[in-house]
Amino acid sequence: MILRLYNCDNATVDLSENVAVLELARQEIFNNVLLDFTETVFPARELAIDGGNDLLCNNDIICIRDYFDLSLKNKTLLNKLYKHVDSTVFSDPEERMNLENLISRLKQYFLDTLKCLNVDLDVSPEIDVKDICAMIGLVPFCAEESIASKLEQYIIVCAELKLCRAIVLVQVKAYLSSEELEMIYRCALRNRIGLILVESVHREGKLFSEKKIFIDEDFSDMIF
Repeated sequence: MILRLYNCDNATVDLSENVAVLELARQEIFNNVLLDFTETVFPARELAIDGGNDLLCNNDIICIRDYFDLSLKNKTLLNKLYKHVDSTVFSDPEERMNLENLISRLKQYFLDTLKCLNVDLDVSPEIDVKDICAMIGLVPFCAEESIASKLEQYIIVCAELKLCRAIVLVQVKAYLSSEELEMIYRCALRNRIGLILVESVHREGKLFSEKKIFIDEDFSDMIF
């Protein structure tokens, strides 16, 4: 995937090899860049991500701004997880049969146990894998509650479930150390998720795998 900036001498960043860090001092450029990631319009305001055959639309990109509310348990993610479990793990005929036998036994257990009630009861003839996943509370697990650990796990989940092809982190450098950022960078590159940081502050130097594009208040751009 190639990140292309149209108003910056056609600057590009290969997201398969680098993490793009956009340092944007002007508020209007900062806002336009975020809009390009969240709202698909043609032509783009400032930039676009070339996926090879076509440009990525906003459905291919996840933009994260609130790191304290980052959740691995939101409805969209869990629905994708349950569908993934159904189509991969239980596509095996033997595993599917084992699951159906367990469900049948569970249904019969409830019917037998509830005979004491003076009520006619029945159970649903069809219970799918999604119902079972929800019943047992299957969710992605993160051993630590730090922002860096949750971001790392989020990237892994996105890659495995194909939730997106690129992730945009807004002002994340205000929350993470250099060591934590490099951990996130390595995780994204390893899992082939394009990673883009959008910052309003210019910082000297570069971290591992960063390609930085700095646009100052006078619209002057520097790539390093």
